[in-house]
Amino acid sequence: MTVVLYVDAIGGAAGDMLLAALLDAGAPEAAVSEAIGCVVPAASISTETVGRGGLRATFLRVAGLEPLGRAGGRMRGIGELLEALEVGTGLPTPVAATARSILHRIGEAEARVHGGGSGSSLHALGDPDTLVDVVGVAAALHSLGVERMLVSSLPMGAGGSLGEGQGGHAVPSPAPATVELLRDFAVHPGGMDETITPTAAAIIATLGKPIEGFPAMTIRSVGYGAGARDPAERPNVVRVVLGDAVGDRGPEDAEGGPSRLLSVLEANLDDLLPELVADAVSALLAAGALDAWTTPIQMKKGRPGWTISVICEPGAEPRISRELFLTTSTFGVRSHLVTRRELSRRIATVRLEGGVVRVKIGTLGDSVVSATPEHDDVAAVAANTGRPVRAVYEEAAAAARALILDGATP
Repeated sequence: MTVVLYVDAIGGAAGDMLLAALLDAGAPEAAVSEAIGCVVPAASISTETVGRGGLRATFLRVAGLEPLGRAGGRMRGIGELLEALEVGTGLPTPVAATARSILHRIGEAEARVHGGGSGSSLHALGDPDTLVDVVGVAAALHSLGVERMLVSSLPMGAGGSLGEGQGGHAVPSPAPATVELLRDFAVHPGGMDETITPTAAAIIATLGKPIEGFPAMTIRSVGYGAGARDPAERPNVVRVVLGDAVGDRGPEDAEGGPSRLLSVLEANLDDLLPELVADAVSALLAAGALDAWTTPIQMKKGRPGWTISVICEPGAEPRISRELFLTTSTFGVRSHLVTRRELSRRIATVRLEGGVVRVKIGTLGDSVVSATPEHDDVAAVAANTGRPVRAVYEEAAAAARALILDGATP
């Protein structure tokens, strides 16, 4: 199954908040600390439980780093950060690759924001703090086996200044780098403070995909990462939810075959021509629906109508809903999740006089329980030979059963 991480930016997100949330969700602190030590040997991390807006959360503390403005704590360009990453010894290859991608994304944003190369510094992206956050998050994601990151709408603080940037000029809030990095991500007003830091924006932009609403998933664990402040107006936390994407096939049991979580979408229609209903079903199948059908119903005022029903992967719901709105007269689409048990299937071929017919073989455990010839192939053979379709179908089914009994189903 695909391991999914949903980032729910309740109060915002910073690099250390994301790392704290991942640790809270079960990422092994020892593995994260070891990875950080490969590139910032002086750094050590620890966590503590705090309260933010009535929620329990994990707060990350990093020791052994010089604050910005002191010797060893100056701002450095992305090139130097990448160099520090390259010389790190013992860092797992996937972790290094992820961290490198994040830093390169930062460099690209720098070039666009400052109008030059990627050697300049972004506001709040300092050395070595940035490496701790970036490498720590990369190591945590690797340890948790995350394959896909989905991200909620992000609260974007606005107004005021974040301090001085290059040339002594005031940096507006949100930081230009943050806005640049979050192209194509949904945002909403988040107050007057900085709620999404450039480091968090870089991590999200590199690894995440925006999503509307909570993703369809089986939840494994949940983690909350806390920011330093505790404002009264909102919980200053980011939540991560780790789980398995639904739509992946579940394990096969001894009785019912493998199960699969799917979405069913439905709409009631009483004012669409029958020809257009048939066209809508064809369009839905072409758009990726696994199945689509209509059911006669009686609607208000005694009007005859149809329910048009569609089965699809949960992730395809937005696309299929759009197709329903475009091809029918409905003003609303309802949806729900279902569990579908399925036979394991494969395609066999049988050679008959007049052509080849594909046969769909269904198995339950080690037993074959279904052998269904493909109608289009049967009809083609019937047309080639002048025989009745039914006769060709029965011959193909008998040939398939013989193959199954012989144990040979190509």
